[in-house]
Amino acid sequence: MKTNILILLVAIISLVSCEKSLTDIESSSNVETEPSAIENLNIQMNSFSEIDSTGILIFPLQMGQNKRDDGDFTYKEMPDNGYWNIIFFNSITNEYHLLTDKKIMILDYDYKYNSEEGINVSKKTNHIFYNVRNIDFNNDKLINDKDPISLFVSDRFGKNFRQISPLNMSINNWKFIQASNKVVMTATIDSNKNKLFDGNDEVLTFEVLLDSLVQPKEVFNSELKNTLKKLYDRDWKRIK
Repeated sequence: MKTNILILLVAIISLVSCEKSLTDIESSSNVETEPSAIENLNIQMNSFSEIDSTGILIFPLQMGQNKRDDGDFTYKEMPDNGYWNIIFFNSITNEYHLLTDKKIMILDYDYKYNSEEGINVSKKTNHIFYNVRNIDFNNDKLINDKDPISLFVSDRFGKNFRQISPLNMSINNWKFIQASNKVVMTATIDSNKNKLFDGNDEVLTFEVLLDSLVQPKEVFNSELKNTLKKLYDRDWKRIK
């Protein structure tokens, strides 16, 4: 008799537990999700340009957003002079694609090989250069003017997008040297390890062969740099 009562109690407990589980599942499935924040986004293509006379058009992308019901914004604000991506459109074939699917902030782009105003490089436009911020160097969960600027390049169709400047350094200046098909650049390294790129840091010079996949290499060796430091120490040390 006791055994039958025990079996009956176990069955009742199991039935109640099962009903509770079913109730929990149904309740969770009936929870209404909030409207997607994506609906508040407004794609902006304010301008576009043609790469020489190739029929390739580039559309730098910005994004507007509407406020939420609580009056606040969902997304971080981009600087007015920055782009979060670029669409390449081939007006001959009607094909189009994005420059990259990575998180980047494009500060500017150049397909005239950074030549001075009024000076034409006698070279067909095969490359586009980009000044980009793409790493949160100081780990503040933002990509802004405190993070390094990197130099990227793609072909004129917006493909083979890659970095050609040294990692974790901030580009100051660069120049395409037609005679050697190299890009020579100066870059600041965070030499004092304070997570800033400022006037106290060392500025180095690099070169990279444009049509190769090799990493940029430093132009001036350690021997020359040591000589420069010794000369400066000799001539410019404060007299006590």
